[in-house]
Amino acid sequence: MLHNEKYEIIKVLGEGALGRTYLGQDISTKAHVAIKELLPSRMKRWKDFDLFHRECQTLQSLKHAGIPSYLNDFTIESDDESPPRLFLVQEFIDGKSLQDLLDEGEEFDEARARDIALQTLEILDYLHNLNPPVIHRDLKPANLMLNSKGRIVLIDFGAVREAVTADGVGSTIVGTFGYMPPEQYAGQSTPATDLFALGATLVQLITRQAPGELFEGLHHFKIPAGMPITVGFERILLRLTEPEVARRYQSAKEVKSDLDEGFLMVPTKSVTGLLPIPHEILPAPRPFPGFFLRDAYHGKSHLFIVLMALASVVLVTTFPIALYLSGGAVFAIPGLFAVFVCGTLAYVVTKKARIEIDVYRRGIYTLGEITGIFWSDNTGQQTNLTYRYRVGEGFRHGSISTTDGAYSTLGPGDPVGVIYLPEEPEEHVMYAVPTKWAVEQNKSVQQRLASDEVKHLPA
Repeated sequence: MLHNEKYEIIKVLGEGALGRTYLGQDISTKAHVAIKELLPSRMKRWKDFDLFHRECQTLQSLKHAGIPSYLNDFTIESDDESPPRLFLVQEFIDGKSLQDLLDEGEEFDEARARDIALQTLEILDYLHNLNPPVIHRDLKPANLMLNSKGRIVLIDFGAVREAVTADGVGSTIVGTFGYMPPEQYAGQSTPATDLFALGATLVQLITRQAPGELFEGLHHFKIPAGMPITVGFERILLRLTEPEVARRYQSAKEVKSDLDEGFLMVPTKSVTGLLPIPHEILPAPRPFPGFFLRDAYHGKSHLFIVLMALASVVLVTTFPIALYLSGGAVFAIPGLFAVFVCGTLAYVVTKKARIEIDVYRRGIYTLGEITGIFWSDNTGQQTNLTYRYRVGEGFRHGSISTTDGAYSTLGPGDPVGVIYLPEEPEEHVMYAVPTKWAVEQNKSVQQRLASDEVKHLPA
């Protein structure tokens, strides 16, 4: 019995660096509770007492479904000269931590990681918008519980946590190596600190690789190549785990907004109107919308290409015939040779247009991203872009060279739409994604997927 026989300890739930967590029962209500005990014998500094009391005070003011409710805290004085025993009583969460699930071999794909991220971001958005903001500083799979209803609950706000000593700092830093960004080793914490830990957690869920193994030194977090995720989600993870705090996401709301866009990650620089795509990318097979579809390789419509090719055939064909009829037979043979050469060139040009039409009709739509941009002349009018797009678990790469000024507004990391042939992924058509269209396209795709799921539900 504890605290005037108010609580009864049933069993030990877990051990931490500084304490122990029990499953207990409130004697009066018969409700299960979580009881955390701070063990003096494990403490190496008196500041740990301050951290415990600070946690108790903080938890009393927190009211969120994703945070265990504060119920009580109390102290039991020792009979001898030993330090007192400190206890914190909270709502008991019936479930398992994400670390437990990882240890049991459970796998997390992108869709599940996205759901966990969104739920965690809701909790962080609440904490970070309090006055003053509450920074958890130890977010990791072991501190994210999945309750019996499948909802994420954030636990451990400081009393029972691991401590890591940063080499060369000379003081003890609260947190866990691998989930801590560089600024945390210097004793600085902001909302972006928790966002880094969330990014490291998501990477671990997908790869099953401990984040501590992904650090090169203390200032470079390297995401493994070839993760089975979309380009857009990879970009979110890269920005979450950016070591430089100024380049990292600054708020949970910002991350949630990007995730809510279905990973499209629309450009920060709008190119609406410059790269019009007046049609929806429907599931294949799809009708070709006409020759005015913008050709990403030339910045011109297919109609222009086809008309130029036909004009060259007509002109070159009529030229030697006209010479022959006018008596210039000596020019007939060179003229026929010119017909062959120009006709071949015309065939090549029109073949490219035909292939791209086929790509559009039968191809698979995916999201790519710009990987580089440079200009090949001093005027800056010739824009050269390199990009990549996901095919299966790997990437294909492409490049374009164009004088279309719209493409100069893009930069590394900006998203581009790509349609490719499933049997020949190298055959593809790339489009820059205008902001407004990207959002509308994503909504349309999500609605269509939801409709398909309803159709396939058992009667």
